[in-house]
Amino acid sequence: MKARISIALAALAGTFVFGMLTFRVLFHMHWLPSWYLTLATVATVGDSRIHPNSSLQFISVGLLIVFGAAFWMFSLSILVSRFLAIDLGYYRERRLLMKIGQWRQHFVVVGAGRVGTSIAHELVAKGEQVVVVDTLADRVERAKEAGLTALLLHGLTTEAFQATHLEAAKGLALALSDDAQNLYAYLAARSLNSHLQLVARAQNGESAEYLRSLGIDRIILPEVVGGRRMARMLMKPVAHDLLMALLNEEGAQVNEVPVDASSAIAHQAVRSVRDVFGEDFTLIGYWRAQSFHMAPKASDVILPDDTLVLIQSVSESER
Repeated sequence: MKARISIALAALAGTFVFGMLTFRVLFHMHWLPSWYLTLATVATVGDSRIHPNSSLQFISVGLLIVFGAAFWMFSLSILVSRFLAIDLGYYRERRLLMKIGQWRQHFVVVGAGRVGTSIAHELVAKGEQVVVVDTLADRVERAKEAGLTALLLHGLTTEAFQATHLEAAKGLALALSDDAQNLYAYLAARSLNSHLQLVARAQNGESAEYLRSLGIDRIILPEVVGGRRMARMLMKPVAHDLLMALLNEEGAQVNEVPVDASSAIAHQAVRSVRDVFGEDFTLIGYWRAQSFHMAPKASDVILPDDTLVLIQSVSESER
């Protein structure tokens, strides 16, 4: 669009230069009347003072009428379409902001690159409401073309994040490739909602430790995770495939169950899990006091404020 506007304006300017030179040189008029008569001719209004006498005058005025009117209409159509696009874009943006403003317990993904859009697609596939944000317009447009709800942020500031309705969100994923930008985004987001579930991407261990010192417990180092996965594929391929099947919920569903004082499982032994939840459920561990307890003993007691991780078997017809 910008290129078309530049071409239209250049063509219109060239037409005016040609018209003014025509009236100045061939009709011996001053510059101001030359400009006015050029405007009248190009706008197809005309002026009674234009009386070509020579062949050169006839040709020059004729060319000015033909090309001037064409360039004039072309320029106007480009400018009008530009303003309409701006208005429609503003209207769509307002509707999008209103829709996001009605969301509750949604997720915000910062970074519309490959990692960020992959996170968003996974969440959407699980039925979650997700908005992807970035400071680069081309990334935001690609995310929209991929069917995601995406917003362009003019900076990683608290004011910018207000558009995501972050105060009502459930979780935030920091997926930018720049650790410093992830840090800025975290600091801005924390002031709006200090209870967010947070997952951050880091490029190296030093950055990961710094983010962890600020209170982000769940940090992914893509290169480290990829290396570990490949090593485990080599050493324990079947165990690795089982873990991946669980993560992808292939034949089983992984559930997180918070326990409070009124829960039926509170103060019960681990052996009571199936009595409470059913035969399809298996407890693989629980989260307590900022640590995960894997493969608990049958006699271990489940307490309020624990979070249980249960695997539920899914039949072929339920998949």
